[in-house]
Amino acid sequence: MLIEENSGAKFRLIQEVTRRDDNMLNIGLLCEIAGVSRSGYYNWLKSEGARATRDEADRRDYELILSAFRHRGYDKGARGIYMRLLH
Repeated sequence: MLIEENSGAKFRLIQEVTRRDDNMLNIGLLCEIAGVSRSGYYNWLKSEGARATRDEADRRDYELILSAFRHRGYDKGARGIYMRLLH
């Protein structure tokens, strides 16, 4: 996952540079400089909506698990969380 986050940072940087008004570099050259593939960059752009949806679902799941973990004022283990989520 560290590689994915690192690539995401590179893709965001390429996107920032291409949005500037005085950009003289093309996408292919920027991807080459960053060490990522051009197709990977375009795939990253295309999947932005899916990433946002997945991140939102992960956040909701995290909140649900956290509330099950803190239920009744004391911490629980994996089995206790699982049982709380079933009910």
